[in-house]
Parts: sequence; structure tokens; C-alpha cells
Amino acid sequence: MHNATEIIQDLRMLPCLSGLADKDLAAVGAAAVRKRFRKNEVIFGESDRAEHFFIVASGSIKLYKTSAEGRELLIRVMQRGDYFCCAPAFGGGGYSVNAVPLEDSTLVMIPAESFKEIISSGLSGIGLKVIIGMCARIRTLSNLVEDITFKDVEQRVMLTLLRLADEKSAEDNRVGLGVTHHDIASMTGTVREVVSRTMSRLKKEEIVLESGPKGFVVDKKTLTDFLSRKTSSGKPL
Repeated sequence: MHNATEIIQDLRMLPCLSGLADKDLAAVGAAAVRKRFRKNEVIFGESDRAEHFFIVASGSIKLYKTSAEGRELLIRVMQRGDYFCCAPAFGGGGYSVNAVPLEDSTLVMIPAESFKEIISSGLSGIGLKVIIGMCARIRTLSNLVEDITFKDVEQRVMLTLLRLADEKSAEDNRVGLGVTHHDIASMTGTVREVVSRTMSRLKKEEIVLESGPKGFVVDKKTLTDFLSRKTSSGKPL
């Protein structure tokens, strides 16, 4: 019972659960567990299946991303009362960061399916769609941070073109985009001259087609193959 009481106290830290009565929190807590992690023990890694939502009961947790070359980007250090992995747990898929304790720490872990049921029970259908959409946006922003930090400018331009083409038409291979070089530069954190140089190269590779003042057409398959070769070789354009 002592452990169940502690879990209820930890759950009450969450704004979305703080207004619940003890009996309702107890139902939530029945699905949760408290687990102790040693310093530097891996809690989960990037792309591991998102199976839990976490609350820090004690200690501190480092959330970070790593590049293919092993470079590290610190996202945030979570302290007592903080919670993390809401978007992966609710939106499905894998974790977008790595998590390790900076000291011996205790976490409250709520299974992802139980967490979704808890939140969904108090929402309308529209509210549920809004949260799922927000979770997808958080994942997109996380990927954008990774791209800007770890990818070179040319890769960022190509990944942006592929993303825009997929968003406009996931089924079609050749997709017309009505964006300018200035727009792409703003999306990728670079300048128009660099985008123009990259686009010229992509035209030679027949990735960018039918280019004009109102936009251009992207061949997604050719772009995907080109990106794959560039990533595997590690060589610049």
C-alpha cells in the first residue's frame, strides 16, 4: 500500500491528472509501476518501441539524441515532477530520444496503452484528434531539430523536398511543389544561394523537374535513392 500511495502522489504532479479524486488516481496507479534506475543505466534508446509514459519521482534523467557518427545533442534534463514521452506514448511508434539517469533515479512508468485510455476517457472525439495531431507535430519538430543539428545543408534541403512532396501526395512519385528557393532556405536554416546551388545539382540528377518561377516537380523515388547513396557514402554532393 505504501508503494501505491507514493504512485498516487507522483501521478498528482501531472496537470492532466491533478484534479482527479484519489479513487480515480488509484485506478490509474494500478497500471503504473515505480522503478529504480542506476546512474548511466539505459532507460530506452532512440527508435525503441514506445511502451511507457514516464514521471520522474526522484533523481534526474538526461534526454538526448545521437548522430550516426556518435555526436550527442542534449535535449533536456528532467527533474523530479517532470514527465516525458507523452507524444510517443500517445501517438505510437518509437521513442525519438535516448534516456539515461545522471544519478540514481526513480521513475513512475505508465504503460502506453493504459495512458492513452486514461486520457481518452475524458476527451471528446475532436479533443482526441487534436491531441493526436499535436503529438505528430511534436515528433516532426523533434526530427527537424535532429536534421538541423546533424545533417549538412544539402541533406536538409533534400529531406525538406521529400517531406513536402510526401505531405502533398503520399501516393504519387512525381509531385509538383509551389515553393521558392527562399521558402526552402527558411525551412532548412540556410540561405537562398545555397539552396539554388543544391537545386541546380538536383536538376542534373533529374530529381528536380519542370522547374519554373511558380515551382517545380520532384521525383521522389530518384530523390530517395540519391539520399540513400549520399548517406551511405558520407560524401558531400
